[in-house]
Amino acid sequence: MKKLYLLALLISVHSFSQSLVRIEPENFSTVYFFGGIASFNDSEIAVSGRDAMPPNGIAKLYLFNTDSSGITPNVIMDSPEANQFFGGGIEMTDNYLFAGSTTNSTNVANGGAVYVYKKVDDVWEYLLKIQPSTQHVNDYFGSNVKVHNGQLFITASGYDENGDSVTNHGAVYVYNQMGDAFSLQQILIGTPENSEFGSLLDIENQMMVTTSTTSTEDLIHMYKIENSNWELLNTTPMPTIYFESNPDIYIPHYDRISFSNLKLYMYDIVDTEFDNLGQKMIKIYDWSENTEEWNFTEDFIFQEGDYYEYKVKVSGNNMFIIPIGFYILQMERKNPAFHFVNENGSWTYNNAYGGMSSYTNDNFGHFTLIKEDKVLFGNSNEYWSHPLMAANGGAYMLDVTLGLNEFESNNFAVYPNPTDGKVTLHSQNS
Repeated sequence: MKKLYLLALLISVHSFSQSLVRIEPENFSTVYFFGGIASFNDSEIAVSGRDAMPPNGIAKLYLFNTDSSGITPNVIMDSPEANQFFGGGIEMTDNYLFAGSTTNSTNVANGGAVYVYKKVDDVWEYLLKIQPSTQHVNDYFGSNVKVHNGQLFITASGYDENGDSVTNHGAVYVYNQMGDAFSLQQILIGTPENSEFGSLLDIENQMMVTTSTTSTEDLIHMYKIENSNWELLNTTPMPTIYFESNPDIYIPHYDRISFSNLKLYMYDIVDTEFDNLGQKMIKIYDWSENTEEWNFTEDFIFQEGDYYEYKVKVSGNNMFIIPIGFYILQMERKNPAFHFVNENGSWTYNNAYGGMSSYTNDNFGHFTLIKEDKVLFGNSNEYWSHPLMAANGGAYMLDVTLGLNEFESNNFAVYPNPTDGKVTLHSQNS
């Protein structure tokens, strides 16, 4: 008999940690596309969804309370204006909730707006609506919303400074917040040949990264705040992905990079001589204050999954690498989110997470938001009733301080060993 070695097998097995908690609205079977976008604070979660099957469903915000006993539904929020609907970015702080309405047409068709709510005696009350004084058709103001250091950032994905309704150059409006008042500080725009500017907003300390695309390349824009204004320091082209085994690979610019720890993390894939899977990596860059440019430092090589297209999200010591496209081995499966942890300066694999329904082929992690040690995953294409109908969707919360996967060999039993046939792998943990 030959002795069986299981090292490669154990490396390739990804367990779904039990610290992942499903967020379930009341009567979830009648909610659709739940988890398309969301936000949270220390004790509450807000998740978008529709209250009926399309085309009749209306977008609403589903709010939840979180405490030591778990996650419980709180209220369902309707748009404060008749015939103007939620849709776009969501941002939640301890005292304010911001909800985009990109198709809001109270000024011009699809000009957009952002609704602001304030918490008063533990109840969210509608406060005001933010709209630019000048809007054009199809500006889609409210497509992305962020709050940082007393400023509110709102993207208008269809903005064009000449008012062209069929272009989508994009712009980021920056507002200063003073109590319940918001005053426009500045408007950030890309160059005329850019589009989709502001789709990504990663802000840390006094630095901000956003992206855009042109007909020939994807671009990274680095800003720094100077005397209350955000000033452009650097625009850098992203390395072009060319993978001979699959030249049709496409990763949106806003999914391909993440900014954290004053470092830039960028997904890339290159051909290898004998491997159709290619060599997948996260390219890591440091920002140089002296030269005001990104300097390449290292490639973090990973092999998890049989995918070509990934998004990357990094915050502090946590990195999530999430497949967003075609997989090579055509075996249907749950979409995973691979979690890596930085320990002593090195990124190491920790765990993988996925949705909890019994149906495969969802989009777990296509929306991912990290705030300190908590991660919110959206899974808007998750099916719970029948895969031929519209998807109900899903959302999940992860506390990474509870999700570390400590592997101990004595937690596993393997038998018989040695063997020349069937083997059983038993885990005492699950």
